[in-house]
Amino acid sequence: MKRLSLSGFSLVLFSVLLLSCQSPVSVSRISADTDIDLSGNWNDTDIRIVAEALVDSSLSSPWITQYKMAHPGDNPVVIVGTFLNRSSEHIDTSIIAKRYEMALINSGKVDMVADQSFRASVREEREEQQFFASEETAKALGKEIGADYLLQGSVRTNLDQSGGQMVRTYYVSAELIDIETNKKVWVGEETIKKLIKQSKYKL
Repeated sequence: MKRLSLSGFSLVLFSVLLLSCQSPVSVSRISADTDIDLSGNWNDTDIRIVAEALVDSSLSSPWITQYKMAHPGDNPVVIVGTFLNRSSEHIDTSIIAKRYEMALINSGKVDMVADQSFRASVREEREEQQFFASEETAKALGKEIGADYLLQGSVRTNLDQSGGQMVRTYYVSAELIDIETNKKVWVGEETIKKLIKQSKYKL
């Protein structure tokens, strides 16, 4: 019994010592636009750089002016399609698409319509209103605005590694396609290149 008690006491003592040696967690709030790169992987800074560059390129392209000349007083209507992840790591491309969409809307030069992920729920709500909402407030069917252009894109990566160094390059491309004619009215690409150096000594 004494051996069992001593063994149990030793186990408890070891657990206490183990917990006491663990470093406490420290959390600091920082500005959302602070550039931090811990691993060299795709991060929020890359998203911001890519979105700003592609939006600037698309808004300065002549496709908007050409549309307005053919349709005086109207903004081109864009719908967001798919941004594919063709890279070697996990990238949530929906964040890129959403940043892009926000910038286009806020520019005042482009109108956006709901994409496929939200359109179904909007249509369901509109159909239910035909039965459950008053005649004065129910939204009519067949009044959707058809998009003129489809925005889509992709992310690809290239890795070049030697010794303790690696160059990781991201190619983020986007394009606007005339839905009626299938013509590409704008194509843009932003490149992000990172040099990653690994320490010779591991702690």
